Amino acid sequence: MSDPAQLFGIDLGGTGIKAGRIDADGLGRERREVEARINEGADAVCDRIAQLAQDLGHVGTLGIGVPGLIDRELGLVTHCPNLAPIEDYPLKVELARRLDITPEDVFLENDANVAALGEHWLGGARGEENVLTVTLGTGIGGGLILGQRLFTGSTGLAAEIGHICVDPTGPTCGCGNRGCMETLASATAASRRARDAGLEPDLRELSERARNGESAPQQLLREVGRDLGRGLAQAVMLLDLECFLIGGGFGASLDLLLQGIGDGLLERSYGRERDSFRILPATLGSDAGWIGAARLGSQAD
Repeated sequence: MSDPAQLFGIDLGGTGIKAGRIDADGLGRERREVEARINEGADAVCDRIAQLAQDLGHVGTLGIGVPGLIDRELGLVTHCPNLAPIEDYPLKVELARRLDITPEDVFLENDANVAALGEHWLGGARGEENVLTVTLGTGIGGGLILGQRLFTGSTGLAAEIGHICVDPTGPTCGCGNRGCMETLASATAASRRARDAGLEPDLRELSERARNGESAPQQLLREVGRDLGRGLAQAVMLLDLECFLIGGGFGASLDLLLQGIGDGLLERSYGRERDSFRILPATLGSDAGWIGAARLGSQAD
């Protein structure tokens, strides 16, 4: 029997599975985490997800965030390099069977999208009408809230902001194109750029040196921020966005990227002033994914 006062979410990653129960008002919450052990196969992963949900007292809907491409209609993960054993596995159907609910009560979504949903509900973007969440990590992920609703586009590929072209002559991206924003402004890219410049490639140490006043790290991070801003400007010109929320591990350096982000936005946005943009930090950390996943069921049409 469904309990609309309780929401349940899963954040399925390559190394771990985070699960949580949260009150519909966003106040009380309980969280658990286990190793994913993907190499044991899809059935074993599905068993662990179901067990986590049951341990949390699952009733009603279940939302799941996955780092890959989703076929929402069939309930499949169609492309997920870090979770290859679950590709084309009927995750919705199998979880529904284990939890004795209908497949329509299981919601699959991309992990960047559920993180955006979580931050909009209870995090740094709370209450914003329109906001693009950008996750800076190994790559760059994005999630778009329009009219206070998650927007995924016709095929679910909306807000793949990391693959906006910033420099057509830039480095080759894993997607096959050149100069994608994630080749210039992700954590991976920033570390590479630091190494190429003869600087410390560890971003925590590089950021600490910049905060301590070292000019070379400061300049490098400003340049990385500028490329990030140049990419965000394309979303501004398409959607007239004013608000961006920055998260992910490299998002901890937002204070050092901020000046460059503003420079890049102004450089490539027409008719806007610097103070017309709001660049906000994410606040939920690693809980954003499962919290946003839990929210999926309550937002279903």
